[in-house]
Formats: sequence, C-alpha cells, structure tokens
Amino acid sequence: MESNNNVAEASVIAPVERNQTARVVKNAENVKYEDSDNSNDLEYEEIPIGTIVANLAHPYSADNTSVLITTYAHFTPPLMIVIEKNYGAIKYNQITGDKEDNDSYRCLYYLSINGSFESQWFKRRELKKISGGSLDLLNSAKDKGIDTLKKELLGNMAILTNVDLELDKKKIWSDNEGGILKEKVNNLLDYLPPLASIIDVKLNDDHQKYNEKNGKIIHRKSKVLVKLRWLNNITSKYSEDYIPLAALKIIDKQLELHNYTKGLTYLYSDPIILEESGITVSKAPLVLESIIWKHYFYVYRFQNLFTNQLQDVHYDEALDKVDLRHIINNSSFLNDSVNKFTNTSDEKFKDRWFEIQYSDRNDRFTQRFIRIIEIFKDGKEEGNERSFIKANCLLRNGKIRHFRIERIKGYKEVHEDFVKTFIL
Repeated sequence: MESNNNVAEASVIAPVERNQTARVVKNAENVKYEDSDNSNDLEYEEIPIGTIVANLAHPYSADNTSVLITTYAHFTPPLMIVIEKNYGAIKYNQITGDKEDNDSYRCLYYLSINGSFESQWFKRRELKKISGGSLDLLNSAKDKGIDTLKKELLGNMAILTNVDLELDKKKIWSDNEGGILKEKVNNLLDYLPPLASIIDVKLNDDHQKYNEKNGKIIHRKSKVLVKLRWLNNITSKYSEDYIPLAALKIIDKQLELHNYTKGLTYLYSDPIILEESGITVSKAPLVLESIIWKHYFYVYRFQNLFTNQLQDVHYDEALDKVDLRHIINNSSFLNDSVNKFTNTSDEKFKDRWFEIQYSDRNDRFTQRFIRIIEIFKDGKEEGNERSFIKANCLLRNGKIRHFRIERIKGYKEVHEDFVKTFIL
C-alpha cells in the first residue's frame, strides 16, 4: 500500500514540476530541462536547431548585440546557426555531483575570406545563445511533401538567418586628424552571408536517429536541404551548396523596389511633440534623395523638410505620395520681419505657424518651421532692447527656441492646410 501511495503521489506532482520547469527554460537560457519524458520535445530544448549562437570569445550576448569592437577586430568569431545536434548521455560530475551537458552542436556560418559556407562541431560549454533565429521558413515546411516544397521554394531568394546580426557588427578605431582624436566606425563583414537563389530542394532521410533501447532521440538535423547558388565573392564565379532549411529565411518583399520619384513629396509617420504645448506634429514631409542597396534590401534616403536632415526609410515602410506644393513651396519670403513682428500685437501671432530664414550670431543660416508662443522684448543684452520670438521649432524636434527678430532675414506664414495636414 505504501508503494502504491508513493506512485500515486508522484503521478500528481510530476506534471506540476514539469510545467514549472518548462517556463524556466523559456525565460533563462542557462537552464536546461532534463525531464526524460520530454527529451524528444523541441519545446523543452534550450538550443534547438535554428538557434543563432556564438563561441564564448564573441562579445555579443543575448541581451546586447550592439557592442562596438576594437583593437584587432578580426579575432571576433562568427555568429553561427545550429543545424545539427547530437544528444549526449547524461553524466554527473564525480566531484560536484552536478549534471553535465554532453550535447554537441554542428554550427554553420559563411566565411567571406574563403567565399564558402563552413560548419564546425562544438560542445555546449563552448557556446552561448545569441538569438532564437528565424524559424518561419522551417515551420512553414512542416508536413509538406517534396513536390510542394519545390513548387514553393524553387526560384526564391534566401539568406542565412544570422545576416542582420553580421550586417550590424561594427568595429571602431581612432585617428588623429589635425591634432584632434576622432573615432571612426565601420562594418565588420568577415562572416557576412551572401544572398542566394534556391535551385533545388531535397529531403534528409536520416534527419533523426533514436536510441535502440529507450527510443529517445540521439541525433537531429534539418529534414529539408535546399541547394543555393550565389556569386562567390572570391572566385567571381557562381558557387552551389546544399544548406539546411533551418538556417535560412526567404527574401521577397526586400527585393521589391518602391516607385518613389525625386522631386515629389511623401508623408512619413514621425511624430514630434511640441515642448510645453501638448501638440503633436504627426507626420513629416520627405523628398527623395537616393536609393541605396544594402546587401539584400533597399534603403530609401529622404530629406526631411522639417528638420533638413537626411532620413532612411526601409523596404517595409510605405509612404503616402501627396501634393504639398500649396503648403510647402518656393514662394518668395518677405523681409520686413522687424516691422511685421514688433509693430503688431503679439497676441495676434500666438499659435500661428511661420516658415523663416534665420541667421544666428555665428552667421549660420537655416530655414525653419516655427509655431509662435509669444513675442517679447529683452533689454539685458548689450544694454539695448531687443525683440524676440519664443517658438516651437521643428528643426529642433519641437523644442522651444528664442529667435532675435532682427536676425530673421525672411518669413512667410504657412498655408492654412498646414495644420490640417500635419497636426493631430
């Protein structure tokens, strides 16, 4: 009876512990769930196939992939994708009694200096998890036959899922220019994978192997392999190789070229909150400067007409083409600013928008959109009375600035549709 009670108790408690442990695994990468009942379940794996990992010598972590790399940056190892896994037998440390992780992982990366895909086996203790990777393509292929996969994948463009992390890897160094120490930043592209086309698809018949005694998985790799063709950066000829589907993502929308035209104006959702007002300028007018191809996607570079700064818009951001010629135009600026703003009651200008041409005390000339808060006089500077405009300035992201009226070289009030178009 005692034995039966213990079994019954275990059957009640075990599911609760299993669920609790599963939650821990999902939130802490340094914990591995060891329940033998779930050893075949990918949900409980800390580092499943498709995970992006790095050798311990890499400066990135799961929480920080924006580290700048200096000194001899080429010692920085690649970011790799797990494409195959051997499940080692559970062992215990003879001294501490702790369980030892004896799993090993085959990891894939592209070596730019050789122009080839490379792979290497690592023990768990040699790796750290950087990202879960992108498993959309892998998940979409589940339970599909080879004919369906070929129909869906052939002719598509694909790239390794670690591409964005490698593309954003930066190295930093210092140069002495004219006695001034300046820091410079550049991309570190030793392991940047190529954009390739899919020319064949095949199945791995032995993608999983099981222990003959207990039926547990002892080896796992990608069920689907795709053959890639890419322009080899070393040979300047096309190369081909089979790559596991778990390491890839399809590139489609990134290759679509938006039909933006120079000289036309587009609206971009880029809210600016005006300081001390509660007013939001919800959109910004942009004019196309150039189109840039960034390895596997387009970047559209515009000039922001409010801030006069260059602004990049990516492939997945759509802009609305609008005709703003009656609002933002090349009509003449008036130059009687002193008479305009000092001989009229300042209350008449409150909350009104103007476009001004302004020259500061260092004779730097700028063109700005401002919302007038008040006009006032100040006699402190140089013992003379000066007139100023206090206003929100879009060139300064809605911050309040003070403009000496005598330095306003030109002005014009914006069209009444300005508020309807840009203000929430």
